[in-house]
Amino acid sequence: MKEAIVILVVIAIILALTAVRYRKQIASVLHIWRSLKSMRNQMKERIENTERKESIPAGALVNCAKCGKWVAERAAISLRGGTSYCSTACLEKTANTR
Repeated sequence: MKEAIVILVVIAIILALTAVRYRKQIASVLHIWRSLKSMRNQMKERIENTERKESIPAGALVNCAKCGKWVAERAAISLRGGTSYCSTACLEKTANTR
């Protein structure tokens, strides 16, 4: 049993001397490890925050009869015949050509 204790003490002394010799490198590795851990936690928080936000549904898309641009149905200018325009400019251009 005494031999095992002596061996453990010798190993502990060798580890202590190694730690003293390479303390700057060990401190750098610990700093990098903490930075990576902090970044990982921040990424998890951002992912959780984006999942919590409720997305606003855009609704159905309609195609502009003049320029062909796809816009949300609620933002489009719709006429009785089912024709939709993306803006008043497209509606006026169509009215001028007819």
